[in-house]
Amino acid sequence: MPDSDIDLDKEKRAYEMLRWVPYSFPAEFNMELALLGTYSKAQKERSDIALDEFDKKHPYESSAELDAFRKLEDLGRFSQKDYYSPHKAKENYYTRELERYTRITHSGNSLRKQKRLAGNKKSRSLFSNY
Repeated sequence: MPDSDIDLDKEKRAYEMLRWVPYSFPAEFNMELALLGTYSKAQKERSDIALDEFDKKHPYESSAELDAFRKLEDLGRFSQKDYYSPHKAKENYYTRELERYTRITHSGNSLRKQKRLAGNKKSRSLFSNY
């Protein structure tokens, strides 16, 4: 039964791509097959298989910077409101921040305590008031 939502232009494009595939559709363009969506279904299946093969040969690996950003999110250093910045990633900001953050949290001092301690330092003067 033909589907009324079938785009005949899409079917013709799919047929043209499939014409060059051996053992595919040896006949000329058939309107009945087009109205059933046969050409676009066959082309989508062929395309999906090719993409799956490509993905197997070239698995996706995220960058070290993106991994560091996600770890910082998991640790609570960043929230969903913080966006990943490619510019910062080029400067290795996220890996440095992860190292710093884990160093601070593993040293037993919280970030708040570290900031408080950094703010309590008195400046030293080389001159005395004697």
